[in-house]
Amino acid sequence: MPPAPYDVAALLGLPVEKLEEVQRTDPGDPGNGVWFLWTGGGECVVLRRYHVLRTKLDLLFEAKVLAHLTHRGWNVPSTVAGPIAYGERLWAATRFVPGEARRNETPEQRAERGAVLARLHADLRDLEIDLPQREGFFQGCDLVAMGNFQDWAPGVAGLRSQRPDLADWADRAMAGGIELVAERNLLDLPQTVVHGDFAEWNVHFDPLGVIDFDLAHTDSRSWEFVMARVHRSPELLTAYQQKATELGIPLSAEELAAIEPLERIFRINMVMADLWTGQHAGRFNLESIEHQLGRTGWPRP
Repeated sequence: MPPAPYDVAALLGLPVEKLEEVQRTDPGDPGNGVWFLWTGGGECVVLRRYHVLRTKLDLLFEAKVLAHLTHRGWNVPSTVAGPIAYGERLWAATRFVPGEARRNETPEQRAERGAVLARLHADLRDLEIDLPQREGFFQGCDLVAMGNFQDWAPGVAGLRSQRPDLADWADRAMAGGIELVAERNLLDLPQTVVHGDFAEWNVHFDPLGVIDFDLAHTDSRSWEFVMARVHRSPELLTAYQQKATELGIPLSAEELAAIEPLERIFRINMVMADLWTGQHAGRFNLESIEHQLGRTGWPRP
């Protein structure tokens, strides 16, 4: 085990009885690193090394969301200690969330996840947060802002040097996506704080808990469903609407109609992520880029 996790634990004031690496990454990897840390008292917390793009202001948004939900009785990974800077990255210790995710959901379990999401949104309605948007985040359908932030143009230029056909396709999809967003007024959908990745692997049961708020930000509930992979979990939406109606927050016809076009926008975002990663890693995942472009709905030029 490299010394960094032990050094960070000491700086956070956490005694280490045992450390177990959960999400393996190389020190130079831009992504998250995760370790289970058992203290001398036998308590388990989660030691996190955050993505290279995370900032303290960014993490403050997440911490406020988690503190609010903890106060409402949710089992979520609220902050225990930190964040602190170490080795040019931000680190923190967060609460361990027990339970297990359901990797192969039944239709009934997908419906249960939908009802849980409705309850989560209901408890997030009155969250008072003095940051209109999480730093470094945008609405998922704001392709112009996201493209500027994630260096879309340089990414496409780099891709063009290897696969001009994919670069032309990416440009066509981006132009079509921007037009679709404007035509359907997707940037004008009602906004709330969303989890950002409410997929089956981020919801624990027995006991109930929700993890990985790394993508929590202000966006539409329609986008939340796209990120929850509603395209393969139709029961999720049906159960959500039923529970949301009981709670007085049903999705509007406008929000429901926005899900399908946002699924196409999501695929452009996936290409964008591949291009950003490729620029920083020095190698593009051409197979993934081609696969995601094929799912945007815009044909090859």
